[in-house]
Amino acid sequence: MEQEIFEIINMREAVKAELAGKYGPIADALRHVRHKIAVLSGKGGVGKTSATVNMAAVLKQQGKEVGIFDADVHGPSVPKMMGLSRRTDLQGAWQMKAVETEQGVKVMSVSLFWPGESTPVMWKGHYKARVIRQLLASVRWGALDYLLVDLPPGTGDEPITVMKSLPGLNGVVVVTTPQEVAVAVCKKAVESARELGVPILGLIENMSALVCPHCQKEVPVLGEGGGENLARTYQIPFLGRVPLDIHAGKAADEGVPVVLCYPDSPAAQAWRDCTKKMLAIAGEGGGSP
Repeated sequence: MEQEIFEIINMREAVKAELAGKYGPIADALRHVRHKIAVLSGKGGVGKTSATVNMAAVLKQQGKEVGIFDADVHGPSVPKMMGLSRRTDLQGAWQMKAVETEQGVKVMSVSLFWPGESTPVMWKGHYKARVIRQLLASVRWGALDYLLVDLPPGTGDEPITVMKSLPGLNGVVVVTTPQEVAVAVCKKAVESARELGVPILGLIENMSALVCPHCQKEVPVLGEGGGENLARTYQIPFLGRVPLDIHAGKAADEGVPVVLCYPDSPAAQAWRDCTKKMLAIAGEGGGSP
């Protein structure tokens, strides 16, 4: 009898979640967004935000309408890396307007309405999850071809909330470095996506080697092949390697994606190749479940 009660409760929750995904406020807010892709990593500092902003810039160059949702409430950096200094305002009952960059990419981030860059966000887990869902339901993006979601590192409340709350999530792109410690933590991110039933569109190995600006020789500062080996182990599409490039750091400080301000740099070429492969996989109906 007790087992039957648990089964009924689980069935009821599953039906509620399915209906919310189809007809809830988040689904309503995103009804004009064609494709939704999250960028995931197990560890901070691997260049997940760099992947997000550069893929968004490549998509925009291709004539797509693109938005970025910065789901990292503690360390939001998308606005800085996209050169945004202006802010957004609350409109009515938590109605919010995304801020558009000079290149035409729409962005929403906590830092766009938070009082002061040095003011810390000291929210507890359940409150962060609630705010993220509220933002997903409140931002009016308009018609978008792609919405990229920059998830915070790890497998905690925020990334799980986004992956469970986004209706019609096409999949995730996983970012790691070749370093063993990053690859080890990245495995947890891969497993979390699989447990949630989210397709994995591919894996990017960032900071794969240092490109000498004089002789163009690549030096594997953080090791070699860690990301590609991980992709092979989990049978995930490998989207490519992005080298350590002095232009990438300059671009981040200048607030312009490297694919735009240094289009001929090794990093820019690599981001374009990774985005092209990701689109080919997404266009075929998904990645590795």
